Amino acid sequence: MTALLDIIDIDTAYGQSQVLSEVCLQIQAGCAHALLGRNGMGKTTLVRSVMGLTPPRRGEIRFLGQRIDGLSTSEIARLGIAVVPEGRQIFPNLSVRENLTAFAATRSGAGHWTLDRVLAMFPRLAERAANMGNQLSGGEQQMLAIGRALMTNPRLLILDEATEGLAPLVRAEIWRSLALLRETGLSILVIDKYVERLIELVDRHTILERGRVAWEGDSGALAQDRALWHRYLGV
Repeated sequence: MTALLDIIDIDTAYGQSQVLSEVCLQIQAGCAHALLGRNGMGKTTLVRSVMGLTPPRRGEIRFLGQRIDGLSTSEIARLGIAVVPEGRQIFPNLSVRENLTAFAATRSGAGHWTLDRVLAMFPRLAERAANMGNQLSGGEQQMLAIGRALMTNPRLLILDEATEGLAPLVRAEIWRSLALLRETGLSILVIDKYVERLIELVDRHTILERGRVAWEGDSGALAQDRALWHRYLGV
């Protein structure tokens, strides 16, 4: 079966500094996958490689069987990949409603996510629909960033540090929304440090160590091998 996203032996570098070496990762349609590793191990660089922001120097990246390394970021996005970036990057001078509707698209062909559906998933955004982006709390901005990505109706949703810096109650709300998204069958790649929550949420995990794949397996295997947590994640 052809993988939805297939990353094949990629090397990625910034100038003379190589960050990723021979990285392979597959995500099947309808699956949730976690990308794990300590800070500086290459997780965000891998996302940048997928999106064409830092193209790999070697290897291939395929999406829906089509080779996408070498395409522009906008071309890759139009194929159906949406990213919730680290730092959220919402538009501060647009309202919640405007932030969402500005990204409305039907890239998956289904038109599944609408403004009303996103606001139903995040009631706090519905309450603040007229507020500007810079008037939201950090947690509300993260909800808005996720909602904005959903408005593109992606085939694959990538979340980079989805709960970083959020209060526990807000983190719980984000985890709840990701669990609901998984139930819809949306394919997800999530980067986060809360391993126990990820084990409950995703199907498979890939651990990066110094830009290489150090381990890959399912949630059951990761849950049973706490030594992996200490060795590669510092947990």
